[in-house]
Amino acid sequence: MNREEKVREDETSLGLARGENKIALAELGRVNLWFIRLRWLVPPAVIAASCVGAVLGFEFPLLAMMAAAASILAYNVLLKIIGAGVGKGEPDGKRILSFAHLQVGLDYAAMFALIHYTGGVASPLLFFFIFHVIFAAILLPPRSAYLFAGLAASGTAVLHVMERGGVLAGHALTYKGVEMGPSGGDAFALVEIGFFTATLIVTAYSANSVVAALRKRVTDLARATRKVREINDKLRSLYLMTEAVLSARSINEVLQVLADELAKVMVVKGASLKLLSEDGKRLAYAASFGLPPGLLEKEIEVEKSPVNKRVLKGESHIAEDIRSGEAFQFREVLAEAGVRSALFVPIKSGDEILGVLGAYGERTGEFGKDHLEFFQLAAGLAGIALANARAYETIGRHSEERARFMLRVAHNLRAPLAAIISMLEVLRDGSLGDLGPDQSEYLRRVDRRARTMLELVSELLDLSRSKSELKRAEKKPLDPEWLAGRLERTFHDEALEKGLEFEVRVEPGTPSPLGDSEAIERALENLVSNSVKYTPAGKRVKAIFSPSEKGTRIEVIDEGIGIPSAQKHMVFTEFFRADNAKAEREMGTGLGLAIVREIVKAHGGEISFRTEEGKGTTFTVVLPAGEDKE
Repeated sequence: MNREEKVREDETSLGLARGENKIALAELGRVNLWFIRLRWLVPPAVIAASCVGAVLGFEFPLLAMMAAAASILAYNVLLKIIGAGVGKGEPDGKRILSFAHLQVGLDYAAMFALIHYTGGVASPLLFFFIFHVIFAAILLPPRSAYLFAGLAASGTAVLHVMERGGVLAGHALTYKGVEMGPSGGDAFALVEIGFFTATLIVTAYSANSVVAALRKRVTDLARATRKVREINDKLRSLYLMTEAVLSARSINEVLQVLADELAKVMVVKGASLKLLSEDGKRLAYAASFGLPPGLLEKEIEVEKSPVNKRVLKGESHIAEDIRSGEAFQFREVLAEAGVRSALFVPIKSGDEILGVLGAYGERTGEFGKDHLEFFQLAAGLAGIALANARAYETIGRHSEERARFMLRVAHNLRAPLAAIISMLEVLRDGSLGDLGPDQSEYLRRVDRRARTMLELVSELLDLSRSKSELKRAEKKPLDPEWLAGRLERTFHDEALEKGLEFEVRVEPGTPSPLGDSEAIERALENLVSNSVKYTPAGKRVKAIFSPSEKGTRIEVIDEGIGIPSAQKHMVFTEFFRADNAKAEREMGTGLGLAIVREIVKAHGGEISFRTEEGKGTTFTVVLPAGEDKE
């Protein structure tokens, strides 16, 4: 074990000892109060035992025993008053221990009085001192048990000497005129006191040994518990960091989560993530926790910072005291902020070094091997997070460029296609002369293809707008009755012509969905249009608006051809058309459901479906509800 680890181990042990001492003091305070409550039973017990003994024929100073009981009652009242003050607020070691010693001292005085009046060294009450020794071993420092054992033994010897020397009048315990206890005079007293002393010392030693073993177990358990807690905190922190890496799209957002979690889980003063510039000459703070705000605005010149220069070559570094040793920039600022030690780990993505992960401590030599290993793991996550976030940003840029390109191309194609269709209509209606059957058929085919292309271009425009314009569109509460009416008017004639049973219904209590009216109407029209197209004559198509826990539920239900099970996962893919849909209708773009999904997603809603080939499909859209404005 190196010096730093030994220092941390000693600090950990000291922390545990302090924690245990605080707990022990609080427990001692409670036990002191418990002894006061228990002591209320002593005076009536002494009185009752004295009365019973007198009735049975034992002879002893009954009034003196009653006076001793009264004294115990009196000082217990005093202890209760004192204990009320001791038990308040944070545990005070000196006050609690002094209070405990006061109680023991008063109890010893009372015990010696009772022993004196019940036969001296021959008193059966003598061995009650053993309980005080055991309690001292459990609740007080180890030497207290030996101290109380010595006080009991020496006090008994002094009491015997005072009785034999005539300082105190002896009171032999007799039963119906016969003196209790063995004879032998001073020899018996010497043996009795010797064995009593040995019993107290053995009791103190045994109790201290057992309590020491128990305390060691408690310390080991507390240390193990602390380690488990630290591991749990680290695992939780790693989980949160991993979750941020997987879910966050913004580099700054990811890095800030990492900085916050690292500082909290490692209980350090601060943490930072610095990113390397493209030219590799500067480091800039991208995220931090607990560092001076003024520092974060500064850039570190790599050539002027030997520490960061070494780290950027792939070497981790621990600065035990930033005020001495190898220099790095801005250490005066850190020192003024209370930073005394630091740890730096390179942030890598593959073989590329992207920056530096730093941790800052308030004590010199705060960081060791365990910190280094955890921060190296965190730096690996930071590297993944950076690569991941940058990839998302690149994908986002490419997606936006693609959408802009699609929008531009579709917009440029739409006008020529519309003009071509207009010209075809002029040709087909005979305005430029009569056409033969073959010419009419070819023009019909050209017209159909041109209209399909125009539909494709229109849907490409819708898809591009759904991904860009909807983010800026104004969303407001939409009347479900109005939406239902629009669907009814749009598809009623088409459904009737095809021989379908068509129904649009709004359930009572349906809230107003929050959204852009044009976009929501376009999404619902796409769903209903598909149902009408792919449902055979004589079947039903329904659109039902109803309340949902999450807002407004809109279900489009048909008894159409359904979707093959093997192709369900591709339903919302751009340009996808199911095999049975292609067989039913040759022409189609495969963009309708992709547009619906983008619109629902842009509104913070959800879309799902259930289907069975040959029996029909139900699409369910749930949109957040808005507050109706009167």
